[in-house]
Amino acid sequence: MSLPQQSVYVIVPYPGPSIESDRLLLRPVTDSDAPALFAIRSRPEVAEMNSPNIPFKSIEETREWMATKVFRNGPPDIIGRSFNYAIVDKSIPETEERVVGSLSINQVDPFPEIGYAVHPNSWGKGYATEAVQLMLKMWWNLARRAVEGEDAYLPQAEKAFALCEKMNAGSRRVLEKCGFKVVGDFQEDGDDLFIFALERP
Repeated sequence: MSLPQQSVYVIVPYPGPSIESDRLLLRPVTDSDAPALFAIRSRPEVAEMNSPNIPFKSIEETREWMATKVFRNGPPDIIGRSFNYAIVDKSIPETEERVVGSLSINQVDPFPEIGYAVHPNSWGKGYATEAVQLMLKMWWNLARRAVEGEDAYLPQAEKAFALCEKMNAGSRRVLEKCGFKVVGDFQEDGDDLFIFALERP
């Protein structure tokens, strides 16, 4: 199956909004988060299920990856912006590292794709599910643009997508709990991936 194609409906603000629950705070990633994100992305068990499947070896490599979250395609007002968030565990004392994961809209063109990772020490607590739900709440509530032409009749069918390795049972459960459904599959760089989609409520 080919990858999805969808017009860009969203208007991405800068800076992006923040949102929190009783347990978590989602706030835009800053450069100072690089060491915490390196601590996550350098773990083999995290890298195994995230492109490029190789543990990061340095904070500088992490910063290079962070830069890939800036949108390079789409409408002119989108380019140069991002929707990249740190997952902050509010129960951790402020004197310690509170960033336990990250999630983002990796791209908006040719389709809005969600990606996320959580430090293994915080697995099994439902943080990924809760964070994805919080991000979706922000994403769906952003302002939308008028779409003209052949796609103009499609706003009611706007969707968010996620690519998930078929063997990543934990991530599949996260997406299913958030309401995503498998709509196809795809192969990329030797990885077998499910394509998940969720329609805007």
